[in-house]
Amino acid sequence: MQLEQKKLAAFDEIKKFTTLTESQIKGLEDYVALLLQENDNFNFIGKSTIENLWERHILDSAQLLRFIENKNLKFADFGTGAGFPGLVLSILGLREMHLVEKSFRKSDFLRRAKLLSQNRVFVHQFKLEELAAQEFDCITSRALAPLDQLLIHSKKFLKKDGFCLFLKGKNLNSEIELAKKSFQFDYDLHPSLTSKESNIIKISNISNSN
Repeated sequence: MQLEQKKLAAFDEIKKFTTLTESQIKGLEDYVALLLQENDNFNFIGKSTIENLWERHILDSAQLLRFIENKNLKFADFGTGAGFPGLVLSILGLREMHLVEKSFRKSDFLRRAKLLSQNRVFVHQFKLEELAAQEFDCITSRALAPLDQLLIHSKKFLKKDGFCLFLKGKNLNSEIELAKKSFQFDYDLHPSLTSKESNIIKISNISNSN
C-alpha cells in the first residue's frame, strides 16, 4: 500500500472516534511533510517506520482521543520527541498542549511544527526533573520510560483530579506490578488500535504506597 493510501486509511480510522475538519487534515499532512523533510537530517523517527508512518505514529497518537472527553483541559506530553502523541493531539483539537522534550534539535523542530496547529502549544526544552512546577489536567506519554518512572514525574505535575494516558508495549503487566510497589493508583487498560502487543493505560488517583 502506498503512503497516500495508508494516509487515507488512517484518516478513516480516526474518523471513527472524532470529527476531522479540513484544517485538521491539512495540519496533519503538513506536519508529516515537515517531519519527513527534517528526518533526513535528524532521524526523528526510525527509517523502518516511515513506510507505516500514518498508522505507526499518527493513528497511534490520535487514538488517545477516545479517552479524552474534554478538549479544553490543560494537557502535557512528557518526552514528546518529534511530537508524538502531543502535537498530533493538538492538531486534532486539544486546546492547550505543553510539549516537554530535553533534546535541543527536537525542541527546535517542535517550535516550527507547532505553527501547524490552530491551538495553543508550548514547547518546554527541559528534562522532567528540571521542569518548573505547574499542574496539568492530563499527562500523556509514549515510549518514554517504565511506568514507575512515569508515575514519579506525573504525581508531581498532575492535578488532584487529573489523569494520565500512556501508550505502552508488551511489558506493561510487569511494569504495573513494579509500580505498585511504590504507588497506589487506579487504572484501566484499553487495547491499542495499532498493535496487538500494545495497550493504553489510563491512570488516576496516584499516591505513594505506605
